[in-house]
Amino acid sequence: LVGKTDLYFRGYDQSYPDLWRFNEWNREFQQFDTSGGLPNLSLLRLAHDHTGSYASALGGVNTPEAQQADNDYSVARVVQAVAQSKNYAGNTLIMVIEDDCQDGPDHFDSHRATAYVVGPYVKQGAVISTRVNQVSMLRTIEDIFGTQHINLNTAYQRPLADVFDTGSTGSWTFVAQAARILASTQLMTASNETNVRYADGTELTPARDTAYWTKMTRGFDFSDADRVPPQLYNEVLWAGIKGDAIPYPTYRSGKIIGQNGR
Repeated sequence: LVGKTDLYFRGYDQSYPDLWRFNEWNREFQQFDTSGGLPNLSLLRLAHDHTGSYASALGGVNTPEAQQADNDYSVARVVQAVAQSKNYAGNTLIMVIEDDCQDGPDHFDSHRATAYVVGPYVKQGAVISTRVNQVSMLRTIEDIFGTQHINLNTAYQRPLADVFDTGSTGSWTFVAQAARILASTQLMTASNETNVRYADGTELTPARDTAYWTKMTRGFDFSDADRVPPQLYNEVLWAGIKGDAIPYPTYRSGKIIGQNGR
């Protein structure tokens, strides 16, 4: 894929903010929006849904909360760029999935994750509860392009038909909002971000500082995905963010669904 890859787009590096990755993606996207030629399929990886490398993190994005917020805001900026595009807002579909959701089990199911479908002819603000998986998203991409199935897995999987509204006008808008915790970092000034729209609410601060997270993750290998011990890192994250108020979940039972305000 070297000939089809932006070599200026920084790969997996938890020291590097996703917003800066967005800036590079957006540089190319704006060129395509002006001159045309946007590829029919683009794959974009924004890696700060993983976290880590706290001591060397740039832009003050050096806690799990800030790194997650950086990831969320960067995904939102991609959506905003497409929504405001002159040539591609009406014919571009954005499909978002979370990496490694299986490493962070919640109280419902360790296989559950959120996914997002954004763009024209998509139901606006709807929550679709139909059970789907990553293969469903691949099947949907195949059907949109009218290509042959990759294999029997996609051939026998249902597409995400429930998310679309074929009676829609195809008009849509989106404006990104940043979590207020990013206001305590240097990310926006270092990225030359102006007129940032922050979410409503009070100023937020991380539960722990960088020194704490550096100490608790000493010896962890953040050089690439899936190199940290997932169970141990889950416990470290839980203890650092939740504290002792809510015990770390060790057993899933339908009897306790609804506990802790869920």
